[in-house]
Amino acid sequence: MGEEKSVNNYDIVYIGDSSNSNDDHSISDPTIYFRNISLSYFAAEPFEMLTKHNRFKELCLENDNPEAHYIEGILQYFAHKENAKASIIYQASIGEYRNGTYLYGLLLLALEHYPKGKKYLDKLQWKENLSTSDYCWKRVKKTLSTIPAIMETRYYTAMVNLEPWTECHPDNMAEVCKHCYYSKRLTQFVQFAMNQD
Repeated sequence: MGEEKSVNNYDIVYIGDSSNSNDDHSISDPTIYFRNISLSYFAAEPFEMLTKHNRFKELCLENDNPEAHYIEGILQYFAHKENAKASIIYQASIGEYRNGTYLYGLLLLALEHYPKGKKYLDKLQWKENLSTSDYCWKRVKKTLSTIPAIMETRYYTAMVNLEPWTECHPDNMAEVCKHCYYSKRLTQFVQFAMNQD
């Protein structure tokens, strides 16, 4: 009987050092893994974490993943209408998740906490470069578009009360200055929320 070559031949063949592979298994601490894993898919589809991936979300929250706090805050505040849960979005902001910082700043403006809301929006350094703020609005809008009926009457009241006294750039939402930035961002949010209903 000769030697057979088969797919079941498990002879080990040394092919060299595998330390140059792209698989980095040196970070095996689950705390680091769950804190740093990207949840961008779930940020765009937050209900997926509520239904199909709840345990995964809980693990990420337990390990202070800022994106998980952002998603949980959105679900609690907008989907479950638990307004006291805006502080969960704050957790995303202190974890330096920019979309969380942007949304938290907007919510503070919408709840008429103007100085604090401005402070959080300023963390995105919009005066130097508006692109970060624009990008965050695009991402926040995508997330919120999956949640129906986010508008509250008090948002409209806050928008009216925040309108600038000066008439700078009245017809151009894209052009902003230190006098109209906050008002225009809150107006974008309120108009978006009104169209969700």
